[in-house]
Amino acid sequence: MKNVLFATTVLASLATVASAETGVKIGGYGRFGLVHYSDRTAPLNDTTVHTRLRLNIDAKTETDSGVVFGARLRIQDQSRGTHGSTTGGGVNAPALLYTEYEGLRVEVGNTNTAFDTAALIYGSEMGLTDKSFGDSRTSFFAFESAPYSGVSTKDRMGVFASYKFEGFQVRASFVTPDQTGALPVEEESSIAVDYKTDQFTVSAAAVQNGAGRADNDAWFIGGAYTGMENLTVGLNYFDEGINAGGVSMGSTAVLYGNYKMGATTLKGYVANNDHVNNLTDTAFGIGADYDLGGAKLTGSIQRDYNEDTWADVGVRFNF
Repeated sequence: MKNVLFATTVLASLATVASAETGVKIGGYGRFGLVHYSDRTAPLNDTTVHTRLRLNIDAKTETDSGVVFGARLRIQDQSRGTHGSTTGGGVNAPALLYTEYEGLRVEVGNTNTAFDTAALIYGSEMGLTDKSFGDSRTSFFAFESAPYSGVSTKDRMGVFASYKFEGFQVRASFVTPDQTGALPVEEESSIAVDYKTDQFTVSAAAVQNGAGRADNDAWFIGGAYTGMENLTVGLNYFDEGINAGGVSMGSTAVLYGNYKMGATTLKGYVANNDHVNNLTDTAFGIGADYDLGGAKLTGSIQRDYNEDTWADVGVRFNF
């Protein structure tokens, strides 16, 4: 209740500010539907109702010399009990603050990270919850949508920089889980480089001590081709890091594609991961989006490396 009241107060006050055109903007998305997961290893309900509302509060100003300063704060509410999710509601961790000038962007606070924002790293995702078993299995930091949690990361601080020029984008980030230095946790660093033309995109990234875990090092490379304005085919490869027990997560390769026909976009992928604990090394998924004009109906059916089935269907709308 406190989170809802706080969010209502913030939105009410910002509505007046935004109308005065001071550079404050509220955007985001909502989604709702059903999620089914046939997880044979846990006593969970197979099917749950999933909801999420995300509000991004963005504010910026520009100096007389053309330097932009800005910030982002996120309010997010998500249904608990959704398979693989523990996010509830509330205002996220410390705000992201940034400055931009002629293609250079620098962030501090609850920042983006280079590995997480590489251009093609999530290319195979689909469905209501943007899921894919072809994603990296490595743990790493990213812009956090919820309040910081955990003793070892509650004082986390990040620095992120990106620069765009002539089809290239270069990113670098550094995150210290505990900037006071009181806890024995590792700093995470990552880099990424993207290059894009009209039809081709190539992306590569690497992370060291992902999520503050010593020796959790990983790298990624991917390429995608877009032809006929309605077809995209991509191939990603991940050399994964280690899990909490120090065991290698192996390597992952995923081939994916999207094809648009009018209001319908068909999606599919097949992935291979060679982790020693997999029941099968192959995961795959098919999905589809239908454009409703201002919203979309979306869903997917996927099988993971434990031979369990994930399925979701619902509606998503941006604002």
